[in-house]
Amino acid sequence: MKAILFTFLFCAIFISQNLFSQVGDISTDRPDQSESPYLMDKGYFQTEAGISSENDEPVTDFKTSTLSAPSLLFRYGIAKNVELRAGIEVLTSKTTISGSSTSQSGMSPVMAGTKIKLFTEKGSMPETALLLSITIPFKDNSVFQSDYIGTEFRFAMTNNLSKRFSLSYNIGGEFGAGAPGATGIYTIALGAGLVNKLSGFIELYGFMPQKFSPDHRFDAGLTYLILKNVQIDASFGFGISERSPDFFVGGGVSLRLPK
Repeated sequence: MKAILFTFLFCAIFISQNLFSQVGDISTDRPDQSESPYLMDKGYFQTEAGISSENDEPVTDFKTSTLSAPSLLFRYGIAKNVELRAGIEVLTSKTTISGSSTSQSGMSPVMAGTKIKLFTEKGSMPETALLLSITIPFKDNSVFQSDYIGTEFRFAMTNNLSKRFSLSYNIGGEFGAGAPGATGIYTIALGAGLVNKLSGFIELYGFMPQKFSPDHRFDAGLTYLILKNVQIDASFGFGISERSPDFFVGGGVSLRLPK
């Protein structure tokens, strides 16, 4: 993970800012769970990389932890109102029972999808995009692979409340991947420009499986714009419902390349 982050920053240092004079500051879909309705400009490529740790102790002498290192999202603006997306994670889980631990490592299914712009913000009408994706298992021997191809859709929306504040929210569902039946998804996040190139957010989000109890969570975080095309982030959160993890932390870096 350190090598990946160093490579992104090394490349960014040697990319002239003049190359980005025709586009605005980088816009990312991390570190919050609310997908942004804003698309990549046509011909531009962006990588968003992160690392996160999730921990839970549902009962005494039973602990679980999951490390995602790295999670990778690749985005490419293929047309004015359409971007292509792909992602994957490398996961390690650890279970400790009465002091005895076992670990498992593997890769998540590959995510492939698209983001399509639907509406431009106008008055109370939010900036809106539709995200469509599939998750494709490719290894039979990994505990993190699913048995079936999964599908997901989301409507991503944002209202700019003022020059400093914005409200982002998603609603959607996924089918056939991590849980039997359908799972509803919701997010709502308040973002704020703090000082200079530093921004922050607070967020409530959750998953509502058809056949299991819901999983509601809260998170918050910061982003810092190093260059117009390079952003770093840090976040933390905790579970609200009984089946949610106790707490989780993460960080990452995003890099947009020129045409």
